[in-house]
Amino acid sequence: MVDTITDLDARRLASISRALSHPARVRIVRLLAAQAECSGSEVFAELPLAQSTVSEHLRVLREAGLVASHPVGTSMVYCLNREPLEGLLGSVAAMIANMPACESEEGER
Repeated sequence: MVDTITDLDARRLASISRALSHPARVRIVRLLAAQAECSGSEVFAELPLAQSTVSEHLRVLREAGLVASHPVGTSMVYCLNREPLEGLLGSVAAMIANMPACESEEGER
């Protein structure tokens, strides 16, 4: 079976996967997934990292399209973009649905 994922889809999937490849970024995504919006100070308070380090992680997540931000007064507010995560979920689900059984998996059952 020929892979039907386009080069653009593959690059986008790789970008999202790279952004989620660090435990601190996964924690940020989980934090943002639990609420509609989150102030920067709330994000900084939840992670045992320097503010500059958390800011860098937020930048990576924004560049991958996973996180959006906007100013509120003198603070930044962050929220999670649903579409990239739904795309990741769909891509992984499609791979699993079309995946033939591995011989070693069949022997372990």
